[in-house]
Amino acid sequence: MHGKQAHTPQRGEERIEPDESRATATRRVRGPLGIVCALPLLAACDPILDIDGAFFPAWILCLIVGIGLAFAFHPLFVRLGIADHLGPPVLIYPSLALLLTLTTWLVFFHT
Repeated sequence: MHGKQAHTPQRGEERIEPDESRATATRRVRGPLGIVCALPLLAACDPILDIDGAFFPAWILCLIVGIGLAFAFHPLFVRLGIADHLGPPVLIYPSLALLLTLTTWLVFFHT
């Protein structure tokens, strides 16, 4: 028993099969690691708005508009008599806010 002993994987470690080379294992890790490293670079791709001397990402403005419009739709739904038929408000109004946020983004910032 003087040869190399097999390494038993600890919790959280992945076991490398004997026929799998180190290069293959490195390639398997390098793909997701590259994506994670590229994420900060993609964050700078959004339009920036100058509002009273302060710079805001455009998505924040679109989110505020979308949420505000979703609040404005509630009295309209009540007046039309369809508020009771829409379904659970906890699902409907956040979905409506998301829809209006993305629509605002597409209308004003469709780059």
